[in-house]
Amino acid sequence: MPLPPRPRAVVTGAGSGLGRALCEALARRRARVLVADIHAASAEETALRVTREGGEAHVQVCDVTDPVQVEALADAAERTLGGVDLLVNNAGVVSAGPVGTLSLAEWKRVLDINLWGVIHGCHVFVPRMRRQGSGHILNIASAAGLMYVPDLAAYNVSKAGVVALSETLHAELKPRGIGVTVASPSVFRTNIGNAGRYADETLRTLAVQMTGTARIGPDVIARKLLKAVDARSLYSVPMADARWGWRMRRLFPSLFVRAIGVMDRRGRAWLLRRR
Repeated sequence: MPLPPRPRAVVTGAGSGLGRALCEALARRRARVLVADIHAASAEETALRVTREGGEAHVQVCDVTDPVQVEALADAAERTLGGVDLLVNNAGVVSAGPVGTLSLAEWKRVLDINLWGVIHGCHVFVPRMRRQGSGHILNIASAAGLMYVPDLAAYNVSKAGVVALSETLHAELKPRGIGVTVASPSVFRTNIGNAGRYADETLRTLAVQMTGTARIGPDVIARKLLKAVDARSLYSVPMADARWGWRMRRLFPSLFVRAIGVMDRRGRAWLLRRR
């Protein structure tokens, strides 16, 4: 069952990137959107865009690592929207570095935002959706939650956890008429690479180049993810490279691991030649 006309949506990490693109795509459906972000100015800018696109926007500053603030976000949704048809757990960050080199503080930061932020959102909103008897949850994971590349252990672990949580929620909530979709895009054009934290400059350069020059932008991904929500799909892997990689990993796991190692070494060698 697709989202209702003029859906009520809550989007975290909505101040930029995919979160902003999802808000704009929802606005084209005349949605009422609660725009949540840790940065008030970014959230306000997204809200203006929602209004220009024909939607209704409300802003809530929210740090998803704090369950008290996530509870306040749910209260604000009840107060301003009267309920929630779609919760998008989108807030996320990236860090890169080998295990043992990337600091434990950075591991904690990534897991707190990428995984615990999603856990907090589900923990707070699911009981309300159960009482409401409807709703849909869109958890933003990553292809990194399905396929694990070197130097991204913290990010990989956080996103794999989001996939596991989403699969579990799907089994728990489907009998109640509540949908769950987990999104696993690969690299698309966004600012996450520039905002990331890295153990060395080579990793930073790789991430910035990959995310800054990607052919596909967040608006394309947002449209595909909302289509998956409308179709009540559990998995949304919106990009062909991720779909093929996921198939290869499941069919030929040992070959996939070797191939990833080779591609990583070649990518570093190519970058060093260009510097």
